[in-house]
Amino acid sequence: MLGELLSKEECAGCRLCCSFHRYDLMDTPTVTADTAVKIVSRHLPEQKFLETGGSFLMKMEPEPDGETYFCPLLDHRRGCIMGDSKPFECRIWPLRVMRREDRLVIALSPLCPVINLKPIEEVKAKCGELAETILQEAAACPELAKPFAAGHRVLYEITAPKG
Repeated sequence: MLGELLSKEECAGCRLCCSFHRYDLMDTPTVTADTAVKIVSRHLPEQKFLETGGSFLMKMEPEPDGETYFCPLLDHRRGCIMGDSKPFECRIWPLRVMRREDRLVIALSPLCPVINLKPIEEVKAKCGELAETILQEAAACPELAKPFAAGHRVLYEITAPKG
């Protein structure tokens, strides 16, 4: 979705978004039941999930250091084994859907070393183009909206639906 801002080559050279530390495992991508079925039936038959209120988180095994975890969908040579059908949060990274008080926001992660070198006006413009699609996904799967975290730059904001 962000191909105009981030090339596949730039992302392949980093893959920071595919790794997690022990303390940030809850930031792993939330997937819908349909995506979980696709992962198991087409890619990783042995993959296990943690259910989180109607959506799922992939269980991951730690690396030998005990601190680092890699997404099980990551092939270290080829990238994501799901290609263009990867989980929604991965397709919009480094944009994040977050809940801040009574509002949903689309925020920019401070962790992506590539996007943070791009002109912010280009990033905001692309966010504006994608906002409706992103917020529709968040409405369909409320677990996509993570709690707002300090350091994330808000690019788009709406009042969250009541209920």
